[in-house]
Amino acid sequence: MPMLIRAAALLCLAPMLAAWLAATQPAQAQSGSAVLDEATQQTLAAVERYLNGLQSLRADFTQVGPEGDFAEGVIHMRRPGLLRVEYAPPVPVIIVGDGLWIHYHDKELGQVNDWFIYETPLGALTREVTRFSEDVDVTKVVERDERIEITVVHEDDPRGGSLTLILDADPLRLTNWRVRDAQGLVTTVSLHNLETNIRLPRRLFVFDDPRAKTPDRR
Repeated sequence: MPMLIRAAALLCLAPMLAAWLAATQPAQAQSGSAVLDEATQQTLAAVERYLNGLQSLRADFTQVGPEGDFAEGVIHMRRPGLLRVEYAPPVPVIIVGDGLWIHYHDKELGQVNDWFIYETPLGALTREVTRFSEDVDVTKVVERDERIEITVVHEDDPRGGSLTLILDADPLRLTNWRVRDAQGLVTTVSLHNLETNIRLPRRLFVFDDPRAKTPDRR
């Protein structure tokens, strides 16, 4: 499998959830932020309410990288702290949030990486309540053709790349996101068959650790 797809697996799904959080940024201008009029602030507030109303979700996704490389899979999320992202073959990657840890497993390479979930953008999203983030700036909000696009950057590194969250406007519904990296390369993820606030069994979020012994993850 091309290394580009492996990199995009982590690049795009973690930022997707970061974008979900970033879209709940307080609807006011900050240093480096766009100047938002009252109508746009109301739009951001509506998006915030929508995102905070998502207690669980399941969706198929397709991912297209900057060189046209294609991947697809399924994502499940349940608050608080539970996540499962499975790529379809030939991408041998699975990402599991078990309530405490995020596990990134490349089955082809036999590698597992772990992060404390609430120290990651994924954890920020899967908290019981999504809260405003002070280190992200909303740089652009576009409303056209019954769609809403919200672009955000990190306040401390606005040239490090951007995230654009895309929603249907009426009714509000998350449909896509775009990640633009520091080199200007764009990866797009599209959601299909999105189901929200559905019952998801706890066993979906149990990580089957391939390591014979679990190392200290500090």
